[in-house]
Amino acid sequence: MNISHPSSHPCSGCGACSSICPVDAIQLQLNTAGFFEAQVDENRCVNCSLCTKVCTRYEEELSGISLYDGQLFALQSKEEKVVKSCSSGGIAHEIAKQALLQNKKVVGAVYNVETNRVEHRIIDCIDDLSLLDGSKYLQSSPQIAFQEMVKTKEEYVVFGTPCQIAGMVKVCEEKGIRDRYLFVEIFCHGIPSYQLWDLQLEKIEKKLHTNRFDSVIFRYKKDDWHSYCLQVKAKNKVYYGLREREVFWQGFFENILLNDSCFSCRYRKEISSADIRLGDYWGSRFQKRSDGISAVFALTDKGKACIPKLDLISLEAGSPEEMLKAQNMKGYSQHELHENAMDILRKQGIVASMKYISSHLSKKQKIKRSLLWLSSYIPSGIRANLKKAYSSFLLNRNRG
Repeated sequence: MNISHPSSHPCSGCGACSSICPVDAIQLQLNTAGFFEAQVDENRCVNCSLCTKVCTRYEEELSGISLYDGQLFALQSKEEKVVKSCSSGGIAHEIAKQALLQNKKVVGAVYNVETNRVEHRIIDCIDDLSLLDGSKYLQSSPQIAFQEMVKTKEEYVVFGTPCQIAGMVKVCEEKGIRDRYLFVEIFCHGIPSYQLWDLQLEKIEKKLHTNRFDSVIFRYKKDDWHSYCLQVKAKNKVYYGLREREVFWQGFFENILLNDSCFSCRYRKEISSADIRLGDYWGSRFQKRSDGISAVFALTDKGKACIPKLDLISLEAGSPEEMLKAQNMKGYSQHELHENAMDILRKQGIVASMKYISSHLSKKQKIKRSLLWLSSYIPSGIRANLKKAYSSFLLNRNRG
């Protein structure tokens, strides 16, 4: 038996199966919806069933640690440049830097400007560390990096989404090598189709008059942590794409064109397989900050031992309950709209799917779209303050 065997859970493309396959019979390939998905070469498969042992699709009850039982920190890098280049407080950067200084290797997501895709890479020198900075907001293909790291006896810090980490923890436990790795997962919103990203790229290419970019930063803090934008550089030209205006951000935040596995994901919630989970410390506690603060949950003894070794700015954290209120831990609704839009995406493409979504949004959602678009014409500093005020209003209303 292999991962072609039916399951009630869809493939997330986590890469666990391909990293443990002894005959290289499993590849991660883009499917018709624009997501990396595991594909089995039945002619090469020897039916060892290792892939099914580590595939999270067949795990009915989650094993791991609850975030509510973890130790929560509010942290920020002491280097202003690092905070500016990272999505929140730069803690992933500092964890990776510390590992490299200890002669360990780091595995994380990198945007490949040659292919305009995201992939996991093995980083072994400080000079390449900046490639890992910032959230990527696209599905990463971890296959090559994950296959390589489990073949060596070296120690690694591994960054990934909760589904990727859950799969690789199972691989390392199966191989008896779990102690070689520090696993760090990010708070995950879910990932949209690459068809959506390709549509966004068409607009950027027309504006910059090139299809070869020097850099892509998904969350550039141009003015404020709370009011970020997409930044693309090419040949001394710069494109800024506002979160309120760009089609990519629209598709991302409306949550309709997320991967099927993301729409019903169990691993992005409160149970974690990682040593550390980190992300933006959203919520009222740091609502007035403009630079960025990271929420860091140390979940295992290894995770808890890692944090004190870092030279960081430590702020007063709230309770896990307070912090997690600002995270979407419940999952997504509008299942029928998602399924229909994805079916159109597979058969007719992204433009037809986006048109279908627009025509089937509720009146409230259409108003929200219009208000977001209009707000993009407000100066970014004022827009950031309005967003903070609105977030505070929602938080206070939820408390009531």
